[in-house]
Amino acid sequence: RAALSPRPRYNQTASRRAGDAVNLILRPALAAALSLVAKLHAECFPDDAWNSSSLATVLAMPGADGRICYGADGRQCGLVLDQCLGPDGEILTLGVAPAWRRGGIARVLLQDLIVRARDGGALRLLLEVAADNTAALALYTSFGFAQQGIRRHYYRRAQGPSVDAWRLCLPLLSPA
Repeated sequence: RAALSPRPRYNQTASRRAGDAVNLILRPALAAALSLVAKLHAECFPDDAWNSSSLATVLAMPGADGRICYGADGRQCGLVLDQCLGPDGEILTLGVAPAWRRGGIARVLLQDLIVRARDGGALRLLLEVAADNTAALALYTSFGFAQQGIRRHYYRRAQGPSVDAWRLCLPLLSPA
């Protein structure tokens, strides 16, 4: 299977595990119903779900923005919440519902954020990711993110030991 650059993949359809092809639609998170976004976040992160109140607080922060990804059937399948202030953009959360994973949705959300952050004047994009989240690390590495630091025992797990957070950074060079 040939690897595709982020832009062509962005315009393609993603496949769910069930094999149904869908067209993806991105909408601003600010316009989404927070109770539905909270439900999606809980589906993506059952050990550390954000409730509607937490999401409202995040989205009220200066520079906060985000996108919710919808399948052609209208169901929410992924989200990214971010904050861009001055030279720094930060991914606050990026997740894809389990039934929709491995279909390019996270890649579409990340590509959209990179464009928005660059257009907004950010010089770098930062994030923290669990050291044991190999799928997310592979995604971020494929975009050029590099490790900048570690927060020891940052993520607490309901089952098992806590996990380090890796601090990653992507320089956002303006297109020539």
